[in-house]
Amino acid sequence: MPIAEINGISMNYSSVGEGEPVVLITGFGGDINFFRAMIPDLAKTRRVVVFDNRGAGSTECPRGFTGKDMVDDVAALMDHLSVFRAHILGWSMGGHIAQEFALRHPGRVASLTLVSAYARRPSRSSYIMNSMIDASLAGSDPIIIWEMVNAFCFTENYFADRERRNKRPGVPGYTNPEGVKGQMIALDDFDTRNTAHLITAPTLVIHGDADIMVEPKMGEWLAKTIPGAKYHAVRGEGHIIRPALYRDAFVAHMNANPVRKA
Repeated sequence: MPIAEINGISMNYSSVGEGEPVVLITGFGGDINFFRAMIPDLAKTRRVVVFDNRGAGSTECPRGFTGKDMVDDVAALMDHLSVFRAHILGWSMGGHIAQEFALRHPGRVASLTLVSAYARRPSRSSYIMNSMIDASLAGSDPIIIWEMVNAFCFTENYFADRERRNKRPGVPGYTNPEGVKGQMIALDDFDTRNTAHLITAPTLVIHGDADIMVEPKMGEWLAKTIPGAKYHAVRGEGHIIRPALYRDAFVAHMNANPVRKA
């Protein structure tokens, strides 16, 4: 994958396809592989940009960063790729980065799609994730972080199916406890409860109705608060929603809000 030297970091990214640009922003601890099931289809008609946020994957960055830095990274990468205006989709923490980006750079967002998102992270989720990360920093096996993420992100049906097939849920092949701790510090500081109503981009909010990491009411609040936002519930899905279940809604939202207005 190519590396972009931007905003004081070395960012790992991918840009594939041609057409209207789409920027996909992953969540806590995720890397560019998170969207692998979605990219091939989108890239048939669009230019799809994905990247590792600072603190995760193969993106290198100095210690100590803020949520503002993560938002600035998106703008800097778009500049690096000569992309001024794009469709922006963010999942979970990526949805918060996307909100802040839309607030700070309204002219650069053709459409905004928030998947499993929130205005302020849930207190319970912050408690358990910070506990797991701190335990890892103190010497416990970092794999526990990802096992706990799995427990909160997938549904009972998902685990029951895995159990029947005797197939343990997978975890990322990398772990950088210091990096994800930095992400958690930034994530804990994110808060758009008093600013979400200022978002002007055409917005689609997508949420699984079985999400226990970020309860559906948090996505519903965003849809009610962001002017003109639409809400798309996905039945039976948890925090991680299979892209095939919201692809059509996402594509229709982009088609209705082209990058270059007629």
